[in-house]
Amino acid sequence: MKEDKKISLPYIDNAKAVIITIVINLGVVFLFFWPDGVNYSGALLDSLICAVITTAINMSIVCIGLKKLRTQGQMPVNVPISPFMQKLPKNPVALGLIYAAAFGALTVLVNGGILWFFDLKNMTFVPWMTYKLIYTTVLSVKIVDFCIFRYVQPDCANAGQEKEYTGKPVKDPTPKVGVFKEMFGSVTMNIALNLIFGSALGGVIVTPESAVVIYPTTVEGIPITGLIFGFIVGVLVTRGVTKSIDAAILSNTSAEVELPPPDKRFTWLPKRKVSLTCLVCACAMIFSAVALWGIMTLFEIGIMNFFQFVIFISVYAGIVSKPIAYTLVRRCTQPDYITYKLKKG
Repeated sequence: MKEDKKISLPYIDNAKAVIITIVINLGVVFLFFWPDGVNYSGALLDSLICAVITTAINMSIVCIGLKKLRTQGQMPVNVPISPFMQKLPKNPVALGLIYAAAFGALTVLVNGGILWFFDLKNMTFVPWMTYKLIYTTVLSVKIVDFCIFRYVQPDCANAGQEKEYTGKPVKDPTPKVGVFKEMFGSVTMNIALNLIFGSALGGVIVTPESAVVIYPTTVEGIPITGLIFGFIVGVLVTRGVTKSIDAAILSNTSAEVELPPPDKRFTWLPKRKVSLTCLVCACAMIFSAVALWGIMTLFEIGIMNFFQFVIFISVYAGIVSKPIAYTLVRRCTQPDYITYKLKKG
């Protein structure tokens, strides 16, 4: 299907840049924090260093890759236009300094808040390494997105390039209202259901300190939350992605539809919405039940109060929704799915 029909894949990351970033940052963990772990001030300092290293690596790799595309006349033409991004410098050093400062401050602020909120001010080596692996991956993916997004703006593209761009479509990495809406919907519904089930089963209590505790937020009960949340996020994300992709497919009135080559990694997934939703829900439920229990166990969080639970499940929702949405988008842009939807009408 043609690119201008907006049936495109999220330009999530440059795998090479992300992997190199992860390896180097984990090397820093072993170099400076083995075997004693980290304290609160050390974690904040390391967060800043991580952001600087990640920006430097990603900016270098992205610039080299896009320079090669530019010389070949393969820079994308139809991209989301951002007046704000075009105000940022083109020079990679100057842009890198701005990104390092912005993402450094954000990383320190977010990590500082999370570690303080969950009283994780001192962590042994394995929990710290795991935590850094998670946030480094997320950080690297976002920085790669922003690096690419700056250099595909019209003021950086080739004028009148003759060759057709055949690479991955470029997405706008800035937060979208729709993304927050789906994530907020899954989180709030999960909280409501836990309160309802907890109240009915006697699992909601108020401690002498006036803290609200829901039974499924204990390490023993968190798998229940995982099952409930996995079902909710599976339904909401599948519905949101398929609705958007289906509308784009059916809006194509062209007599001839150019189909992309099939990808066997995704074509085995069901085409029917009900079957696809059931599979996604089952996988999300099993994974969430295990992952949430594993996180609480690894970081020695025996029990969470209501506010800790809200933050915990919100962060988890923001992370786990991305690969689910990516997989669904890839499935729904396969030629067999597109053909199926066009025939179904």
